Amino acid sequence: MGAIVMARAKPRSATPKKQQREDAKALFLKTLATTASVSAASKAAKIDRKTAYEWRQKDAPFAEAWDDALETSISSLETEARRRALKGTSKPVYQGGELVGSIQEYSDTLMIFLLKAHRPNVYRERVSVEHSGEVRAVASDEHRAELITAILERAGKTIN
Repeated sequence: MGAIVMARAKPRSATPKKQQREDAKALFLKTLATTASVSAASKAAKIDRKTAYEWRQKDAPFAEAWDDALETSISSLETEARRRALKGTSKPVYQGGELVGSIQEYSDTLMIFLLKAHRPNVYRERVSVEHSGEVRAVASDEHRAELITAILERAGKTIN
């Protein structure tokens, strides 16, 4: 995946306001591609989140660039998760307040998430629900009256 680029060329005689908007869009997309955060991208571009979502709704090339930026960012996160799961991270080891070495720690949690994401048919959570009681499709008038009476009694009220 390459750089995130708006699909349309900038007009030659863009007004300062239009140029400012295009610059804000470009900065928003660049930040979104590195953070996957609409809030962070909006803050960097000095726009309201609502404005970003309005641009997304009204500007198809911007919406497409938004999706590309998110894909870029999420791919980066996935690459880093894979690296931490397989290669680990170096953690310092201290003894008596002094650094004496380091150990390599691996993330089993990240590995589990990666396996669930890429092989859900094998690693997804298996959930089943069994029901062995009676199921009433429609409550009788008598049953509803009992429920109402019980609720009122709990509230300290009675039916006159």
